[in-house]
Amino acid sequence: MNNPDYYSAPEFRSYVVPNSTAEGFSPILRNTINKDSLDIADFKEAKTVYDIFWNAVEKAPNNPYVGHRPYDPKTKTFLPYVFQSFRQIADRVNNFSSGLVKLRHELSRSEQETSEINARNWPVAIYSINRPEWNIAERACYTQSNYSVALYDTLGSESMEYIMNHSGASIIVCSLDKVSRILQTASNIPTLRAIISMDPLSTTATSAYVPSPYNVESINILKEWAESKNVKLYDFNQIESLGSKNLIKHTKPTPDSIYTLMYTSGTTGNPKGVVSSHRSYASSGRFGTVGRYKINDNHVFISYLPLAHTYGRNTENTITLLQGCIGYFSGDISKILNDCQALKPTSFPGIPRLLNRFYDIFYPLTIGAPGMKGVLYRHAFDEKFANMKNKLGLEHKYYDETFFKPIKAMISPNLRFLGSGSASIEPKILDFMRVVLSADTVEGYGLTETSSAGVRQVTGDITSGNIGIPTAGTEARLISVPEMNYYVDDTPCPRGELLIRGDSLFVEYLKEPEKTNEVFISAPGDAEAGNPNKWFCTGDIARINPDGSISIIDRKKSLFKLSQGEYVAPEKIENILIKHPLIMQAFIYGLATENYPVGVVVPDPATFIPWASKIIGASSDGATVKELASNKIVHEKFMDVIVTVCKEAKLNGFEIIKKLHIEHVPFDVEGNKILTPTLKLKRFNAIQYYLDTVKQLYKN
Repeated sequence: MNNPDYYSAPEFRSYVVPNSTAEGFSPILRNTINKDSLDIADFKEAKTVYDIFWNAVEKAPNNPYVGHRPYDPKTKTFLPYVFQSFRQIADRVNNFSSGLVKLRHELSRSEQETSEINARNWPVAIYSINRPEWNIAERACYTQSNYSVALYDTLGSESMEYIMNHSGASIIVCSLDKVSRILQTASNIPTLRAIISMDPLSTTATSAYVPSPYNVESINILKEWAESKNVKLYDFNQIESLGSKNLIKHTKPTPDSIYTLMYTSGTTGNPKGVVSSHRSYASSGRFGTVGRYKINDNHVFISYLPLAHTYGRNTENTITLLQGCIGYFSGDISKILNDCQALKPTSFPGIPRLLNRFYDIFYPLTIGAPGMKGVLYRHAFDEKFANMKNKLGLEHKYYDETFFKPIKAMISPNLRFLGSGSASIEPKILDFMRVVLSADTVEGYGLTETSSAGVRQVTGDITSGNIGIPTAGTEARLISVPEMNYYVDDTPCPRGELLIRGDSLFVEYLKEPEKTNEVFISAPGDAEAGNPNKWFCTGDIARINPDGSISIIDRKKSLFKLSQGEYVAPEKIENILIKHPLIMQAFIYGLATENYPVGVVVPDPATFIPWASKIIGASSDGATVKELASNKIVHEKFMDVIVTVCKEAKLNGFEIIKKLHIEHVPFDVEGNKILTPTLKLKRFNAIQYYLDTVKQLYKN
């Protein structure tokens, strides 16, 4: 049984709900702001995402809201940001939402379909990188109580076709480069009636937002192609114009109305359609402001995280709630710092992969610099780091002005908040960013099913190696997982699968009631306590730390069993390996007939090529990963590195790979189809793709 003294320690930062312990379950944890109620006082009027946007329009109509960098086709460069106000975007939302309804009526083929159009609650697919039209299209959907179906910009034809058919969307709004991809498979999407290009279809065909790959001839070909498929092709301006001439009153959604349909990464089989309500995302947006943001604080946020993903979408809603400004990146993630320097954001929502890249850029300019420069930077860093750990603040007037100000300006001189989510981040990266950038830098955890809410470090948190405490409005607890030997009464720390409950949870997996039921469970005593709501099973194994924070330590769903009966969690090993600078990607697997796992590792060419070339005493000029990986000495040394990394991480002997295949072709979304659009490993696909390789490793 749980140790009550553990949860009552003075340093415990989560609020423990009294008398909430049950057999096999930890006590229920909450944010300390929710001791008496899961609701909060702030933004109570925002019960829907519709409220979030239209309240901001009413209160701050002239504030800059959406910005983009126009593309100059003559100089082939992106120009400074141009902004549209809340009122200007609202006018375009009104026009586009009315235009969508008018268009559906024009395309209707029966009285029943017309009746369904009038009843609202129909889907509109959006397929593009982040840009102003994405924002407008989505807000147009819910302004008439319809909902968006989000497609990742990186999706190929097969996945796009599946989502369109599964969701039943008849209209898709997309960037011009996606039109041909949609038309290629249009015959396999019987519900498709219209494609709306975000970019102009005029014969000049010069895009206002991204370099257009199309010329006059190809635009005409697209129009003819669409006609041959019995699909109408329009551009965004045409629908806005149609709506401006046929304006209709808003049809306001309720908290229970569908807000969006997002598809999970689909690491096994087809992706699941996650149906989320307005209550889900309005709650997540509201609660995300607690203790961190205030209105009229001149918030400027750079939008590059895919809006087809919950992290990016929730952040945009939160900034909208705060009447802040959204600047869209120019479309190339490798040039994100250039966009940041042009925008000067106050908030940057990060992911470990990108923050690691920032670290690689900043490190040799600061504490990794050679000679006296490095000595001085390390001294300044150590002083600031000590101050931070002693809770004396992140800023240091002399060291910031003398050493770190130019580094911070590489992102933004106005940067106040840096977040990290979607995967775990190495503690040294988190601490480095806090010291060098003097920005509130926190790690968080959320899922598509939780509308990005869940667990997050609070403002001013200077710890690392954890994801914080439950977000406001959210409850969390653990359940024992005996098959993995994780128990809520483990010592020194409780361990088990992380469960989440609260208003931010999704409604269902579309058309998959069995899968929906699989991820929701009840706990003993919930009904008696007056809370019949079920808990969502995240599939992540967590630990409740002595200070009340939570850490993700393992993954439940990807286990494989070795011949000696030991279970191996491959994601844990993979996450350890990819933190090493020589390793870009990793896939760990083991056969049930064998007593050790093996690995497929993709080296990072930028570091691996010079490292391997040095080992064999050859020049790195013109060298390739494929060539170097075939060298026996390089292979042995690389294996030594991997074993050392595993031992330093204190992995068990049965978790350390004994055989290795060095893969020179990176895992990707469309080529070998081993990655999801969010660049997560599709484990089932990886197993099928590398099964012969794995068998050969064991054979050899």
